[in-house]
Amino acid sequence: MKKLVAVCMALVMALGLAACGGSGSSSSAPAASSGAVSAPAASGTSASEADDGIAMTGGNVEEHSVEAIKAKGVLVVTTEAGYAPFEFLDENDNVVGLDASLAQALADDLGVELDIQNIAFDSVVAEVQAGNADMAIAGLTPNADRKKSVDMSDMYYAGGQCMLVLEENLDKYATKESLAGAVMATQKAALQETLMAEQFPDAEPLLLPDFPQCIANLKNGECAAVMIDEISAEQYMQTVEGLAIGKVPVEIDPEEGGNAVAVMKGNTDLLDWVNERIAAYEAEGLLEQWFQEAQEKAASMGIE
Repeated sequence: MKKLVAVCMALVMALGLAACGGSGSSSSAPAASSGAVSAPAASGTSASEADDGIAMTGGNVEEHSVEAIKAKGVLVVTTEAGYAPFEFLDENDNVVGLDASLAQALADDLGVELDIQNIAFDSVVAEVQAGNADMAIAGLTPNADRKKSVDMSDMYYAGGQCMLVLEENLDKYATKESLAGAVMATQKAALQETLMAEQFPDAEPLLLPDFPQCIANLKNGECAAVMIDEISAEQYMQTVEGLAIGKVPVEIDPEEGGNAVAVMKGNTDLLDWVNERIAAYEAEGLLEQWFQEAQEKAASMGIE
């Protein structure tokens, strides 16, 4: 009966919310390496959003407590593996990156297996709401709208936002006014979608399923700019010729300019535990280590 309720709730959210329910292929992340530090605030990730700001829960919070996860022997984490260096697929189609390493470390500390599910981005939060996953780690920003739907941990990575343009158009799109009426791309249901609507209301939005498609559209001349986090922008500039960070700034609230873990609304038991572990990983230098390893891995694969 609980399963039926969860499925029905996921269907309702799929029809009525920006974050739809659903599942996708899953693959296990590689064992987490040890060592990390908080990410440098100068560069940024920011993340994508997957909810509509509606507090709706289809699952039972008690089934996702620390002890409940230990009892079932598996930590279920949703992500969308198209956001290097935070989460992407390696040569064997395993989910790797900073977020995957964080997920694996959390599973290891719980003494359970990790089931990291690679699904559509606009479903990662909905699956947590529906009770089909324990947490979402997918480059999620802890903004006010998302906090209405799920509880968000302390940030494990801090960063900023920017515009990517073609290098040849760097001066052409050098002001906010120059982007009025221009097509601007970003990932659907991401933080950048909200920022675009708020800060560039005169631009024509092009909302796509993932950032690789956004970059492809930029290279093909289908859009003038791509709004993206700074770290991912730098990663793309290493692997795709002819890109440049635009001169038009993107403003971001420092309290929302980073990545956090999402858990079911009201799951304070798991949230408090995750916050303790994030603080420990930062103190041990693990977050920075995982981040650097993820950057190196993405660069070695020529991830685009």
